[in-house]
Amino acid sequence: MQATQTEAVHLRANSLVRGSAVGRNETSTISPFRYWRFCAAMGPVFLAVFIVCWGVLGYNIPPLSAELTGEQMATHFRTHAGEVRAGMAGSMTFAVLYMVWGLSITKVMETLETDGNNILSQLQLWGAGLTVVPILVSSSFWLTGAYRPEALDPSILQMLYDMAWLLIDLAYAVTSVQMFALGVLFLSDKRANPLIPKWVSWYSIWVGFMFVIEVLMPYFKGGLFARHGWLNFWIEFLIWFFFIAIVTLHVFKAIHRLEHEHFAKTAKN
Repeated sequence: MQATQTEAVHLRANSLVRGSAVGRNETSTISPFRYWRFCAAMGPVFLAVFIVCWGVLGYNIPPLSAELTGEQMATHFRTHAGEVRAGMAGSMTFAVLYMVWGLSITKVMETLETDGNNILSQLQLWGAGLTVVPILVSSSFWLTGAYRPEALDPSILQMLYDMAWLLIDLAYAVTSVQMFALGVLFLSDKRANPLIPKWVSWYSIWVGFMFVIEVLMPYFKGGLFARHGWLNFWIEFLIWFFFIAIVTLHVFKAIHRLEHEHFAKTAKN
C-alpha cells in the first residue's frame, strides 16, 4: 500500500514537472509573437496621433502657403499658439512609435533572411528609426515659434516655419531606405504564397522613389511643387499614410501565419 502511494506521488510530481515545462515552452513561444503584434499596432497609433497632433492641431494639413508674408505667419502663430503647442508636444512624444512599428517589420523580415545576412532587415529598422529624427526636430521648430510668438519678429517666425517644412520634406531619404529594404526582401520570398504580397513590396518601392519629388520643393513657393501643392503635399503624404496602413495590415497577417507555422512545427516535434 505504501509503495502504491509513493508511486502515485511520483506520478503526480512528474506530471507537474511536465506541465510546468510545457507552460514554460508555450510562454516562451507565445510571448515573442505577442510583442511583435504590440509593435505592429504602434503603426496605426502613430498615424492617428500624427494626423491629429501634427496635422490638425499643428495646422499642417494642409500646410500654410509659402507665399504668406512674415506678418501673416506671425498672425498665425499668435492666434493659434495654444493649439500648435499641444499638437507639437503630442507629435514629439509619439514620434518614436514609428521606430517601434519598424521593429515589427524587421522581425518578420528576419524570418526570410538566411546565413546571417540581415542587412535588409537592419536597413529597414534604421530607416524607420531615423524617420523619427526629422519629425522630432521639425516639430521642435514649430513648437519654438508657438512658445512665445508675441516676442519674436515676424521674419523669425516665418523662418522657423520654413525650416520645419524644409527639414521634414527634404529628409525623405531615410524613409525611402526603409521602403526599399522591406520591398526588396519581401520580393525575394520564394514561397508559393509569400508572407507579404508582391504588390505591397512594389508599392513600398514606388513610394520610396516618389519621395524624390520633394527635392523640388525649395525652388517653388506656389504651384503643385510647393510645400502646400497638391503633388508635393497631398499626394506625397497620402501615399506615405497609405504605406503605413497597408504594411501594418499585412504584417499582422504575416505574424499570424508565422505563429501558426511555428506551433505546427513544434507540435510535430
